[in-house]
Amino acid sequence: MRPGKPIRFPLPADDSTEQAALRFLARRDRTEAQVRAYLSRTGASSGRIRALIKQFVKRGYLNDERYALRWASARLARRPMGRERLEAELIGQGLDRDTTERALEQVYGGRSERDLARALLNQSSDLRTLRGRSRGANLLRRHGFDEETIEEALQGSGSS
Repeated sequence: MRPGKPIRFPLPADDSTEQAALRFLARRDRTEAQVRAYLSRTGASSGRIRALIKQFVKRGYLNDERYALRWASARLARRPMGRERLEAELIGQGLDRDTTERALEQVYGGRSERDLARALLNQSSDLRTLRGRSRGANLLRRHGFDEETIEEALQGSGSS
């Protein structure tokens, strides 16, 4: 053995799984479902996955409520969209319906979907090409607004 060279002992399998999960969490916020899927792909046992998830929640590393609220707020700030579309996106992130509903209530709280739809029409870089109601309506549909909201938004936007 050479002097100065550290002796390396392999980490127990459980420690390497936990370290991999912590590195995965360090990159950005994750949902419990995302961490569970990641750990499953690494070959961790279902018991070890449950234990790690429980430990991460207890330590505050995982919090689906906080994730849902932060993610939904940021998503809505970047691009206005209808409640149904944002709900589908949150569920697609692996969040359960109750957590999703609470986040939506907070995010949409005092906001009117009609006002969000108008904001989308106003911020669209294609506003000049939105000749007529049908193009504006199609834009709003793509962003998950319902027909009633689309009609109200178009009435107030001056589209002909």
